[in-house]
Amino acid sequence: MRKITVIGVGSLGSCIAYELASRKLADRLVLIDIYRDLAEGNAEDISQAMAFRSNLEVYAGDYGDAEGSDIIVVTAGKPRTPEMKSRMELLRVNFEIIKSVASKLKKIGGEPIIVTLTNPVDVMNYVMWRLTGFDRRKVIGSAGMLDSARFRRAISRGLGVPVLDVEAYVIGEHGEHQVPVFSRVKVKGRSIEFSRDERERLSEEIKQSALNVISKKGGTIYAPASNTANMIQMILENSGCKAVCSAILDGEYGLKDLSIGVPVELNRSGIKRIVEWRLSDEEMNAFLMGAERLKKAIVSLIEKE
Repeated sequence: MRKITVIGVGSLGSCIAYELASRKLADRLVLIDIYRDLAEGNAEDISQAMAFRSNLEVYAGDYGDAEGSDIIVVTAGKPRTPEMKSRMELLRVNFEIIKSVASKLKKIGGEPIIVTLTNPVDVMNYVMWRLTGFDRRKVIGSAGMLDSARFRRAISRGLGVPVLDVEAYVIGEHGEHQVPVFSRVKVKGRSIEFSRDERERLSEEIKQSALNVISKKGGTIYAPASNTANMIQMILENSGCKAVCSAILDGEYGLKDLSIGVPVELNRSGIKRIVEWRLSDEEMNAFLMGAERLKKAIVSLIEKE
């Protein structure tokens, strides 16, 4: 019996919950939100949607109902809005929300895997890990596969090739210092070379892609929901598949005490292994620059506590 809890079921959280239900990844799905009516309404709506498809049990609950969950998805927090140039503008307000969520999750039983989406996701995932004290391999930020999806789309359009023929990943900070790994891009299994102009254009395109969607429809929903569900499916199917997730580092890439997007292998224990790719000098410098920025953000939060 698989049990998944989603905390924060606004536009993004409810879409994740529906995606999980639609893929039949859970037998029981618990929805938690500070607005109880919203959780109850979404639970009933999803339950009715599944009536001809599965015996899934969906219900609104509180933190006590999260006990025994295999996976807990956390989207609670203020979302990015069109006027925000950076996710870091959400740092302080969402820190208080994640601190509250973490204090409640720390009290529940079992050994759940926590999947964090609240922005800025790398910092909030670190806060979640630090305040719960859970195993670092069970606290995972969902963002790297979303950035990688945007990268693949940009390459597909730029080269005029089907997106499913493109293998490309983005690592590092989910934000200004994200690192498109051009040195590992492949199309139909063959390595591709990009000029500096092409790299700069594609990098800027994927950096702006989220804000472009937000300015037109108010928020990014389907892409982060689908990519998060992909991650959860890899975990529950014990696949050992490769993904890019925000992971707590403890010496990998020469870094520790932060969460940042890196390639990992996922299985039922969460992160089976953090993979250390050989990067170009330019990519490594950009990766370390993002790590330094995240470190400063973490220190700024801790010093104010």
